Amino acid sequence: MAVWMTWDFEGVGRAAQAVESVDEAAGWLIGSAKRSRRAFAAEWQWLRLMDSVLRVRGAMLDEGRRAVESGTPWTSETEGVRVRLSPRGHQD
Repeated sequence: MAVWMTWDFEGVGRAAQAVESVDEAAGWLIGSAKRSRRAFAAEWQWLRLMDSVLRVRGAMLDEGRRAVESGTPWTSETEGVRVRLSPRGHQD
């Protein structure tokens, strides 16, 4: 199912991407977090972000997938990481 994804890493930036599945969205989230590493002065700060990203990713692949498959937008926010998934065509 085609999905519209937006994500925001507090203090780093935000982005949006059209993807073909929740699995692809999860891949974009992890890739973006890895690329954000250079924005942090200390390794522990990036590791803290990555921990939050991994928790949101887990929820995306479970609750997020179920919501999108039922045609409902889904949002999750954990310690500075916010992700919203919407079935394509439902970008309110």
